[in-house]
Amino acid sequence: MTDAWTIGSTVATAAATLVALGVAVNESRTRVRERADRDAAQARLLLTRARGETAYVDNYSDQPFLEVWWISADAVKPGSPAVPVRYASGERRYIRPLPARGSSLIRLAEHTWDGHSGPAPRDFTVRATVHYLDASGLWWSRTGNEQPVRLLTSHGEPRDP
Repeated sequence: MTDAWTIGSTVATAAATLVALGVAVNESRTRVRERADRDAAQARLLLTRARGETAYVDNYSDQPFLEVWWISADAVKPGSPAVPVRYASGERRYIRPLPARGSSLIRLAEHTWDGHSGPAPRDFTVRATVHYLDASGLWWSRTGNEQPVRLLTSHGEPRDP
């Protein structure tokens, strides 16, 4: 009978240890997800948009973004390849800082597309890519209305097609 109790006790102890380990791993993963969500909270509040010959960056946060860099722009249309869009020459490609609830703009270069004049072909949507430094000192990248992506190094260099 003693051997049965020893085996039962050993199995119960091992099972309890595995359950505790599982709970600890799950808690750790939950904390990592919560921290990533908290880190991205301000980053999600910076949006880019384009209208006509101008691209805008808007800060909907109550804190400033310390730096914003206009990296590139393209025009997209479902079923068609992306078309590069150029910023107008002489435009400043960075903002330091972008104030809380602030906005900034950059002009897009004019081109002729099959008789249509503008920064992109007709029926294409222009989207800008920006790299930016939030108030916590974290670098982010965002293209159009896609979710921001954390950059583990500093901003990239602005580029034209």
